[in-house]
Parts: sequence; structure tokens; C-alpha cells
Amino acid sequence: MATNTSKTKEAAPAAKPERLIYCGPNIPGGILQRYTVFKGGLPEHLGSLFEKCPAVKTLFVPVTDLARSEQAIATKGTPENINFNQVLEFTMKGGAN
Repeated sequence: MATNTSKTKEAAPAAKPERLIYCGPNIPGGILQRYTVFKGGLPEHLGSLFEKCPAVKTLFVPVTDLARSEQAIATKGTPENINFNQVLEFTMKGGAN
């Protein structure tokens, strides 16, 4: 009697693409809206915006970190608060155009 020596392989669960949410201020012109969720990491189409204002990039956080990030943005002097204000200043000066 032949025995089957091959082991059953279970399919590994597919990794979910990273979901990031933008916690910064709106960027005028519909470029970027607060609380927009992106799948698969940072959006490539915003590369020139990241170059003009690197603080924008720091305000993308995993969706699971949203509450912590919001609290940090509201706390004066935290890196998140400083970066939020830098983006706000950048947009008020028309830097996104």
C-alpha cells in the first residue's frame, strides 16, 4: 500500500496592502484632502508636493494610528503638530500651486 508523503500546504493569507490616511490640512485645488485613505503606501502622484513641502509626507499614517496622530497634532510642540502647522503655512502662502 502506497502512502502519500506529500504534506498539505496551506495558502498563506495574502498581505493586505498598507492603508495610509492623510491627517494634514487640505491642500487647495483638490490636490489632497484631509482624511483621504490610500492603499499601497504613499501616493506616487504627490511626489512633487512631497519635494516642495516634505512635512506633508509625515502626515500620512497607518489607519490604525489615526486617533494617536490626531491627539499628537492637537498637542502643541509635538513633531506632528509642528509638521501640520508647516503644511498649513505652506498652503496659506500658495505653495501648492
